[in-house]
Amino acid sequence: MLLLSGSLLGCSSSPRPTSPFLPADTIATTVDRDSALAVLSSMRRTAFDSAFTALNEYAVTRSVRTEQMDPSGAVTAMQSYVLRYPPGSGQGTIQERDSMGTFRSGGILEWSTPAQTPTARPSNVAEQVLSDEPAFIEPRTREGYRYALRADTLRGKTPVYLLEAFARNQGTGRDQSVRYVRLVLHRGTRELIGLRMVRAGRVLLFEENSRMSVRLRRAPDGQWVPHVTRVRALVDVPFRTPRQFRTASDYYAYESSPA
Repeated sequence: MLLLSGSLLGCSSSPRPTSPFLPADTIATTVDRDSALAVLSSMRRTAFDSAFTALNEYAVTRSVRTEQMDPSGAVTAMQSYVLRYPPGSGQGTIQERDSMGTFRSGGILEWSTPAQTPTARPSNVAEQVLSDEPAFIEPRTREGYRYALRADTLRGKTPVYLLEAFARNQGTGRDQSVRYVRLVLHRGTRELIGLRMVRAGRVLLFEENSRMSVRLRRAPDGQWVPHVTRVRALVDVPFRTPRQFRTASDYYAYESSPA
């Protein structure tokens, strides 16, 4: 799945590193927090949690491109594939491929480098991105966030709620690894059909910043399935040159399996 910043992360004395991937904070202090939390509490995750497992029901084409960049943002390695997957659990068939350079593996972003078996079926990205009880949803940790809510329409026809949460820079908000999230909820069913999340954290001496997004779409039979996944990551490891990665996958040409 996985993008870029000229900023480099190093050791910092601040309780929580500031992510270069954070969008502008436009949440007004007078926002109706209760309305946002009411919609958040009514959110359903059935479509989001089942979208990638539903891939087995279709033939689908996936284009995936992964890039590694140096601190200046120049691409030092790239791999891209276009694959067609059959219904069921079988591996995909490579229709196009391209590559350049050599990826550096290892460290805490092992998952960001290209898969050793590119024809393998896609992993369940939704399961990796959104835990069962994230802090911005859990009632006991919501005070660490500020919320905003607005109604919108996707592609001019799908009514949705756009719900944003920013981690506070003080109090319990400083301890949250999820610094920002934007949820797209179908307005009629309250199903989660899109997500963008910014994480910033430290693991031992490693510092990591990442931005992940998942968007769903309707398959020909109306079921919610993956549409786009994006990951953008920057990692700073002691005594090594900081690394940046970006990976993008697009899913299209869905065909239902014969009855």
